[in-house]
Amino acid sequence: MKLDADTLFALLPAFYRERDAELNGPLRALLGVIARQGALVEADIERLYNNGFIETCEDWAVPYLGDLLGVRALYPVGGTAAFGPRALVANTLRLRRRKGTALVLEELAFDTTGWRARAVEFFERVSTTQYLNHLRPHALRTPDLRQPRPLDRIDGPFGTEAHTADVRTLPAGRYSLPNVGLFLWRLQAYPVQRATARPATTRPGFYTVDPLGLDQPLFNRPRTESDISHLAEPINVPEALHWRDLHAELEARRQALTDGEDPDDRYFAEVGGGPVLRVWVDDKEIPVEHLVICDLGPIPAVAPEDWRHPPATLTVTARKAGRPDKTFPTAGSVLVGIDPRRGRLALPTGVTASRVEVAYAYGFPGDIGAGPYDRRPGPGDDDPLAMLPDPADFEVVIHVPSAATPTLASAFNAPANPADAVNRVVAGKRTLVVLDTDASEGLTPTLNLPDSHLAIQAAPGRRPVLVGDFALKGNASTRLSLGGLLLDGALNLQGRLNAITLRHCSLVPGKGGIAHTGAGTELALSLYRCLSGPIRSNKALAGVRLRDCLIDGEASNLAIDIDDSPLSALASTFFGTTDAGRLEAGNCIFDGLVSITRRQEGCVRYSYLPPKSVTPRRHRCQPDLVVADLPAADAAREAMRVTPAYTSIRFATPAYGQLTRSTAPEIRTGADNGAEMGVWNLLQQPQREANLALALDEYLRFGLEAAPIFAN
Repeated sequence: MKLDADTLFALLPAFYRERDAELNGPLRALLGVIARQGALVEADIERLYNNGFIETCEDWAVPYLGDLLGVRALYPVGGTAAFGPRALVANTLRLRRRKGTALVLEELAFDTTGWRARAVEFFERVSTTQYLNHLRPHALRTPDLRQPRPLDRIDGPFGTEAHTADVRTLPAGRYSLPNVGLFLWRLQAYPVQRATARPATTRPGFYTVDPLGLDQPLFNRPRTESDISHLAEPINVPEALHWRDLHAELEARRQALTDGEDPDDRYFAEVGGGPVLRVWVDDKEIPVEHLVICDLGPIPAVAPEDWRHPPATLTVTARKAGRPDKTFPTAGSVLVGIDPRRGRLALPTGVTASRVEVAYAYGFPGDIGAGPYDRRPGPGDDDPLAMLPDPADFEVVIHVPSAATPTLASAFNAPANPADAVNRVVAGKRTLVVLDTDASEGLTPTLNLPDSHLAIQAAPGRRPVLVGDFALKGNASTRLSLGGLLLDGALNLQGRLNAITLRHCSLVPGKGGIAHTGAGTELALSLYRCLSGPIRSNKALAGVRLRDCLIDGEASNLAIDIDDSPLSALASTFFGTTDAGRLEAGNCIFDGLVSITRRQEGCVRYSYLPPKSVTPRRHRCQPDLVVADLPAADAAREAMRVTPAYTSIRFATPAYGQLTRSTAPEIRTGADNGAEMGVWNLLQQPQREANLALALDEYLRFGLEAAPIFAN
């Protein structure tokens, strides 16, 4: 029963309700007070009931329920919603029933780290003489060189080849009888619903799937396993798509349709999130069977660079008697060639399109920069910088696309219909623009918004792209907030501005980054979980604050140049030099020299700074700690040893800014929370690995050894 004043009042006899109405409702008011307090008690009772179950309990109750089952305490992992102990506690009983099996170890690895996992019992891959009463035809001593698909998987988590015995321990040695490898995928797959493919600069009909025109491998969108008795397969992990697997499935689909059978799809099934790839040409969706997996690399010895075209038609011979051969595509459609290794797309010769859109997934280490992930602050994160704009704080809220504003540019143009004026950005108002699209949008090159607060925010699950430079003019009352946007251009700040805040945004390095050329010192620039090119200002600012950011100076080798401005940086990585007036930094990696003017103020804590950097006082920084009290020769060697190494420093690669596994432990565990320094501190990878090591002791069978092996 709903407990409110109206419900309680309706239970009274009509006589009392009539008398109360004659007296202006004192009894109804009293019942309202009683109902409010009763509702609080009712909610508390319901909360207590929910806290008795692991599926519905509050986060604080999870360790208490785990203690009742004797679940070992794990290291807390904060800063990301990707992992929590709830799954481990919920699965404890069924894991214990299957203790010691590869199925349990795989599930355990996922529950304790939050990374997708695949358990491999390496004794299955050791080359041995087989017992004639127990033949294993899948474990042949030599691989079949006529089967190219298994050859693509050699030495990986899904390989089937046999190896000679390796006496080394895990993870260096794998192929031995007691070894169990737990392959973990550190990169995650981020699905984009309908992005605008970028026309290539070669010839018409060629596109890159990435809206920025970058060659990036396409990733699988992992399907969640519903049964613990199932070992992970390629469809269940966020790996780069293998072109042979996609080609074989599409060929089998076309053959099944020709034979009048139902296709046995995995990557292109409609269930579990839909096909891994979808294409629209001029707003018309291309059927899956019209996709062709191709090698769209440059044709050798052809200048200027040219790609291959897919065929105009494909004819499939029927295998069933009485069935006619079938030609693809059907009327009104076209074949579309896709190269998943390079993220390229091509139309047949002579076919042109005004617009091509693609649904796909890309790989990245975590929730940094523009992306279709949950951008709400995590539990316990009460930093105002992490809070998303509240629509209630704005006078005007504009949704794009809509009938009145089909594009972002239309929100800044004078409307043809005066009634649509309420759906326009005008100076002097607080305006929120919500982009519910993944398309590439243009924007007015220069916005002049004095006395205004403009917020442009991506809708949940979306990653819109703004093409071209974006300039803002205003006065000391002008505020700008950008959230969830991918900017293929520079952000130029002009005039006397008040505050610029970027949350979960990506500004392509090499396109100019953020530049302030206005006058005045009122501007406060803040970036939260952003990827950006260099930040420059020719005037001192009120302050620059960075949290969980990667600033890439790229070719200029200049990450920060903000005159005499104060810089505050937390858990951020800088590719290039840093020049500022004052510095407060913690858990950061400065990959270029740091030069600070006012060294009597500020502090640098738990960070890496190159030798010869000029900074305020330091606390537990590297390489200062490892070279302390060492002779010059040894100090130089130690300083070189702790220099951070990266999987990639190119913006176009999935592992952008990710530290390699060979990076010194002083860097990988050197932050104040025991995690790695730099932008990926929020992932807290050392804690995840430690959680897995703690849990393995309980679930690993005697005589076996298990260790994590990172697949990417």
